[in-house]
Amino acid sequence: MGNLSTFKFFILSGLQDSGVYKPLYFLLVFVLYILIIIVNLTLIFIVTVDRSLHEPMYIFICNLCANGLYGTVGFYPKFLLDLQSDIHIISYSWCMIQTYVIYSSALCEMTILTVMCYDRYVAICRPLQYHNIVTPRAVLKLLVLAWSYPLLSAAIGTLLTSRIPFCGSHIYKLFCDNASMVCMSSSEARTKFSKTCVPHIVVMNLR
Repeated sequence: MGNLSTFKFFILSGLQDSGVYKPLYFLLVFVLYILIIIVNLTLIFIVTVDRSLHEPMYIFICNLCANGLYGTVGFYPKFLLDLQSDIHIISYSWCMIQTYVIYSSALCEMTILTVMCYDRYVAICRPLQYHNIVTPRAVLKLLVLAWSYPLLSAAIGTLLTSRIPFCGSHIYKLFCDNASMVCMSSSEARTKFSKTCVPHIVVMNLR
């Protein structure tokens, strides 16, 4: 079994069957990426400029857009480069960074949406007390929590992943993630299970 000292690069095998469609895929993905950037930046700009939109819900939406931009950076640039190349290699360091960005972005989206749900709950169920509960200070605290918890959790997860021995240098996906870096293939897992767990199960049943 290899470990950090053995594998300095990972091979992303998710694009092996794309073949002659790569230019088309590149164009579609590039247009989608540009569209995501334009839409999110436009929404952030509108909320920032229009003072009438300086309300908690629009501030949360603005943060959701910012997280969308952050998350796409972890996937689309590398994916576009891979669509232009026949060799899909990513270094250990960049693989860890990509894993962190993708996981933290996904967690941030969930926490920001949770904060938005809380805001709507207060607005609907306690409308007369809304401005006393969802104050600017409360909004700031909610946003700090919504960002800090996912970023810290993803950092801990990525750090723990970096300390686990790797079972191979191939990742059968378009991007890096924890499970792909440390889990064995199904055949390897079955073999290891049959060698280690089955004898114990048999002995326990005989007793």
